[in-house]
Amino acid sequence: YCSFGASVWTKKTEIRAAKIVLAEINKNLIRTYGENYIHVDEIDFFVEHTPSGKTPGGTDLLGRKNVEAGETEKTIANYVSELLKDGDCLQVGVGSTSEWCCTLGTFEKFKDLGWHSETTPRGIIPLIRKGIINGSRKNFKPNVAVATACGGGSKEDMEFVTMNPAFELHSAEWCLDARNIAANDNMVAINSAVSVDFAGQVAAESIGPRVISGAGGQTSFAIGSFLSKGGRFITVMPSTVGSGEKRMSRITPLLAEGTIVTVPRTISDYVITEFGITHLKGKTQRERALGLIGIAHPDFRAELKKEADKLYWP
Repeated sequence: YCSFGASVWTKKTEIRAAKIVLAEINKNLIRTYGENYIHVDEIDFFVEHTPSGKTPGGTDLLGRKNVEAGETEKTIANYVSELLKDGDCLQVGVGSTSEWCCTLGTFEKFKDLGWHSETTPRGIIPLIRKGIINGSRKNFKPNVAVATACGGGSKEDMEFVTMNPAFELHSAEWCLDARNIAANDNMVAINSAVSVDFAGQVAAESIGPRVISGAGGQTSFAIGSFLSKGGRFITVMPSTVGSGEKRMSRITPLLAEGTIVTVPRTISDYVITEFGITHLKGKTQRERALGLIGIAHPDFRAELKKEADKLYWP
């Protein structure tokens, strides 16, 4: 059997749909428990991996630059911790705001946390090594951290994951199945966004028709956490984007025309900026608008209130 290494994604599905399958042999890849393998008979040709050189200085194992968190990210990470409790099962999505929660101590003070996620950002494997994330209270796959990809951490982190039964990698189709996500009580999904409008629609893929990202697992985890007993879906983002005269509020009365809605208003839950937390689930449209204005940047609140009055207090 051949291992897919630190990431499974949809590789097995793609292999079984392909006419010809090529596989690169890389001695640096890891083996894990879970469904992280394919039989050699399903591969047509092998080529040997040729190293391109050492990882550049100041980067992680994926070649990403190591940067420091700003005050905005630190403040948001602290707010996230206010919504957590012992025994929660966590998911953290890719994003410059959400991923900081994994390294800024957001989860450090809690016990018996679980992990069922798509990716495994930097900082999560050390929490598993410390026993903070141990999955002991998970209803589904207890005592096991589950994802479809891991990496970006240290060499020691990867060595810890290798053939460790406490960590399993599965296909993206399996990890992102909302039924599997919701099978765990107290499922807490933490994801970044580009913009949120007064209705609570979360946009994480585009600004107007200009696509800047994909949905990834965000929609699946929003649904899964919504269906989970005690679940919470947390959207994190800085209050503004841009600088100077081009600075704009990420909280808007309406999404720009053509913007893709990643999470519909019917399942949006908590929204956090550096100015606080607002809870949208179960709120009226007017309550949502006022709550979001309250965590918008102060420079934009007066204008946002005027727009809210036009929309909801005619």
